[in-house]
Amino acid sequence: MTPIVVRDLGTGELSSRPHDALTLDVPPDFPRTGVVFTVADGFRATYTAADGQHVLRNVTPGPLRWRVKGETCLIARTGGGRRLRQYRLCWVAPDEAPVLREALIQHNPE
Repeated sequence: MTPIVVRDLGTGELSSRPHDALTLDVPPDFPRTGVVFTVADGFRATYTAADGQHVLRNVTPGPLRWRVKGETCLIARTGGGRRLRQYRLCWVAPDEAPVLREALIQHNPE
């Protein structure tokens, strides 16, 4: 399957991610900047909420290919098989965003 273009909302960087990259829904109390969302053992998430409270919750990751184009979600930053994985707040680029895709190709030639 074709990689999916995403924009990291913390850095503004465009990247091409594999369709099976792990993703999570954004919790309603998750701050939009400066917070690390960490998942241990694949399902125990921890982060600091917008009100400063430390949050621990169970999550169920799903693949990036299940996400709707234009959606904001958390995308795993580190590779498979690790016990501790960080997620970043990202925006999934729509298919009809050829300018974004072209910019990514020019920025990361293969």
